[in-house]
Amino acid sequence: MRQTYSLETLIVVRRRLLCLVGIMPVFFAACSCREAREPTTPSAASQAAPSETVAPQEYTTAPMRVVTLSGAPLSGMIPIATLHPNAFDEPIASGPPTDANGESRIRFPVEQKLALRAWDPNLLYFPNNFFDVLPGGGAVRETLVIRMVESASVEAALFTPDGAPIARENAGMMLFHPVHGPWWPAAADTDDNGKVTFHRVPPGEYVIRIKVASGGVVEIPETYVAPNETTRIGAVHLR
Repeated sequence: MRQTYSLETLIVVRRRLLCLVGIMPVFFAACSCREAREPTTPSAASQAAPSETVAPQEYTTAPMRVVTLSGAPLSGMIPIATLHPNAFDEPIASGPPTDANGESRIRFPVEQKLALRAWDPNLLYFPNNFFDVLPGGGAVRETLVIRMVESASVEAALFTPDGAPIARENAGMMLFHPVHGPWWPAAADTDDNGKVTFHRVPPGEYVIRIKVASGGVVEIPETYVAPNETTRIGAVHLR
């Protein structure tokens, strides 16, 4: 029985306590026997529209530890915060690379929901989980443990509808996550026999779409892409 590596979403709920201060109106008694006067005209300076003030952005921090599936620490991993946990969002915040113990911290804004995870600049590992952090609150005290899984490769042989190999052509692959949609893009060139290998992609269960520069496309039903090995799709005919 094979082990799958589906993404698990762990919810971190942080509460924000609002202290409501009651303001009691204070009335001053005054003598009303003074002569009434015409109200003075406000000066131009006092009539000027108040300048808009932009509230400073609030930040919080979270400790992070990055390990392999077996629990071994990984150094050189970058903590990142994005709006969504796919490959397309530019990080809103990032932390220093993890140390020899796999530990680091990340500082990120608190006003929006973010996905916290780790990033391997060499694409040898991919996160097997991420943390959804809800808006508001203070520092996250619990260490967020990100488990990384080794990268995978996908190999296919591409043919035209009439069976001719699609040779020496650039091919693009998109992995579609069953829950989160478009997940990871990759590109490579076919050889003389139409074979193409996409290296360093995240393992998991995906619908795979392959398209070549000349316009042919094929969609492969949900396929398990195993970590640390090459998943061979075989011969596929593009339309």
